[in-house]
Amino acid sequence: MLAALILGAAPVVRAQDAVTRAEAAVHQAATAKERSVALVDLGRAYAAAGEGDKGEVEFKAALAEDASNSTAYLELGELHLNEHRIPEAEQEFRQAIHVAPQSGAGYAALAEVLIQTGRELQSRPLLEKAVELDPDDWHCAYRLGTILLEGGEAARASELLEKVARLRPDFLPAREQLGLALVRRRDLKGATAAGEALIAKNPQAAEGHRLMALVLWKQHDYDGSLAECAMALAADPNSTPMQALQAIELWQLDRKKEARTAFVQAAKGSLGPKLATAEIFCRLLLCDASDIPAVDEFLRKNRWAIMPNPQP
Repeated sequence: MLAALILGAAPVVRAQDAVTRAEAAVHQAATAKERSVALVDLGRAYAAAGEGDKGEVEFKAALAEDASNSTAYLELGELHLNEHRIPEAEQEFRQAIHVAPQSGAGYAALAEVLIQTGRELQSRPLLEKAVELDPDDWHCAYRLGTILLEGGEAARASELLEKVARLRPDFLPAREQLGLALVRRRDLKGATAAGEALIAKNPQAAEGHRLMALVLWKQHDYDGSLAECAMALAADPNSTPMQALQAIELWQLDRKKEARTAFVQAAKGSLGPKLATAEIFCRLLLCDASDIPAVDEFLRKNRWAIMPNPQP
């Protein structure tokens, strides 16, 4: 009991120690710029201790000492983002870019806000700039690669994703996206090898099974694809692409009732009724021209499942 209490108290003690050290650094700072840096550290210490209000005060104090301190804007924006204050976060990140236009951090932070709020296409120039300024920013390279892939620029997307895979060999999503780029380029043999390698690396992870499900569907092996879908959904139950793929596979296997149930389940995700449009459905499944007729027929016959009263 005593050990548990001691262990539980340790993070609180460490957080308070960080606050104490940061306060001492503020008092010892000799110039406005030094105080600004120290105040940012103090704000971080408060935020880490769960005292966001105090952290915000210190970040603003840092800017009062040095209005060109881009790190203070970034920290303030991150604090707002964590509190779901999106307009304020966006404003702070834009200010960080204004005072430090040659730093990739501001572009990366603003791009993340746009992506999280459904503005992926608007984030592209910001991600391009972040990657240009910081070639080792693997997260921005990954984000940019996925946007390019979705936009049909598979060759450039592959270059970026291969770089991410080199920088972060254990980051499976990048390897999955590389496999999807091969699907886009109709290299199903290469995509199969990528999917098998992912599964070998981590049989429980969803990435490899998602890729294999798509490859098998492209090869018209609907039973095999359905099995891979099930394994992918066991690891990631909220994967809308897998729910959508599962629905159309069941339809193609003449399991109509199950297909409609799966379609309704897929439509409960963040895309909602938009899933009824062929454009969204095809994008989720990386469809090409040969797949569109089957998808279009499925949607036409099942649109009522999520839009029971369609407008004429």
